Amino acid sequence: METPALPRRLALTAGCNQLINWGISFYMPGTFALAISADKGWSTPQIYLGLTLAMLMMAAVSPFIARLLARFGGQRVVMGGTLLIAASCMAMASASSLPGWYGAWLLTGIGMRLSLYDALFAALVNLYGQQARRTISRITLAGGLASAVFWPLGDALLNVMGWQDALRIYALFGLLSAALIRQLPHKRLAVAAKAQVAAADGERVNGWLYASFIALITFVSNGTSTHLPEFIASFGLPVAVGILWGLGQTGARLMDVLAGARLTPLKLTLLTALAMPFCFLIGLSSTFFIWSAAGFVLGYGAINGLVTIVKATLPLELFSTQSYASRTGMLLIPGQLMAAASPFAYAWFNKTLGITGAMWVSAGLTLVIAGLALVMVRRSNPQNVSHCIQSATMTRRYKKPRAANISDT
Repeated sequence: METPALPRRLALTAGCNQLINWGISFYMPGTFALAISADKGWSTPQIYLGLTLAMLMMAAVSPFIARLLARFGGQRVVMGGTLLIAASCMAMASASSLPGWYGAWLLTGIGMRLSLYDALFAALVNLYGQQARRTISRITLAGGLASAVFWPLGDALLNVMGWQDALRIYALFGLLSAALIRQLPHKRLAVAAKAQVAAADGERVNGWLYASFIALITFVSNGTSTHLPEFIASFGLPVAVGILWGLGQTGARLMDVLAGARLTPLKLTLLTALAMPFCFLIGLSSTFFIWSAAGFVLGYGAINGLVTIVKATLPLELFSTQSYASRTGMLLIPGQLMAAASPFAYAWFNKTLGITGAMWVSAGLTLVIAGLALVMVRRSNPQNVSHCIQSATMTRRYKKPRAANISDT
C-alpha cells in the first residue's frame, strides 16, 4: 500500500498540541504547587506525588497503546488523551482532599500516555513510515517550548486569579489543543502480522538493548533535571542559570532539524550517548571552575533535548515501521518506571553522597549508556560505528562555534 504524503501543516499543529499538552500536565505543578500548598495546607512532596502517580499510570497503560491506535486511529487516540488531560484539570480545580487530587492525577496519567510524544509519534510512524522522521524532530522543537510558555503563563494567571480558576483556564487550553490535532488524518493504523510481531532472536536482543538504553537515559535525565536548581545553588550561582537548560534543549533540536537526513537516527544516538560522559565531566569540574556548572546546564539541556528525538526515531532503525507502536508500547515501560523513581533516587543520592557524589554516579551510568549505544549501532551495521564517530568528529571540527553553544561547553 502506498504511503500517503504528510500534510504540510501537521508539524505546526501537532507541535502546538504537544506544547499545550505538556504545559497543562507535566509542567503544571512547577507553577501551581506553592499556591496550592498555601491554600490547601498540603506539603509540596504530597502535591508532586500526584505527578509520580501519573507516570506510573502511564506505564500501566502503555501495553494497550498499539491496540488502541489500531482500533480507533491516531487522531481519536491523541484527541481523547488531550480531552482527558483537560478534564483532569477541571477535576484538580474541584479537588477538596488529597485522594481527590491523586485521583485526578491518575486520570491525567492516562491522558498523558494517550496524547504526549510517544503515542503521537507511533501514530505518525504507522501512517507515514520513514517520512515521519523529520516531522518528529519539528514537533519536538515546538513541544520543547512548553515550560518556557506555560511557566510564565501560569504565574501571570496566578497574579489575577486563584489556582482553581487558573486550572480551569488550562482546561480551555486543552480544548484548543484537541482541536489542533484534527489535522492528523482520521485513519486506523496498520497492525503488524503476528509473524512480524514475533521477534526474531536478533530483533529481540535489539529490543532489550533499546529498553535498557532508554531506561538508563530517562533515569539520569529525569533525576538530573528534577534536582537542577539544587545543583545550581550548590555552586552559589543564580537560579536563573537554569534558563540555559531550555536554551540548550531547543538549540539542539533546532540543530537536528537543520541537519535533516544527514543526521540519521543511529548517528544521533551515538553522538548523544558519547556526549553524555563528557558533559558530566564538565559538571564535575565545577568544583574547580564555578562557571563549568553553567556549561553543564547548557550542555546537558542540549543532550536532554536530543534524547526525546533519539527515543522516537531509533526504533525506525531497529524495527519495522508496522511494529513500531507495539514494540515501543512495551519497551518504553522500564523508562516510564525509571521516570517515576528517579526524583526520589536522586534525592537520596544528593543527601547521602552529596551533589558531587551524585554526579559521579550519573557519570558512571553514562558510560554504560555510551556502551549500549555502541553495541546497538554495531549490531545494526558494523561499519556504522566508525562512520558515526567520524561524522561526529567532523561536525565538531568544522562547526565548532555552533557545537560550543550546545554540547561542548
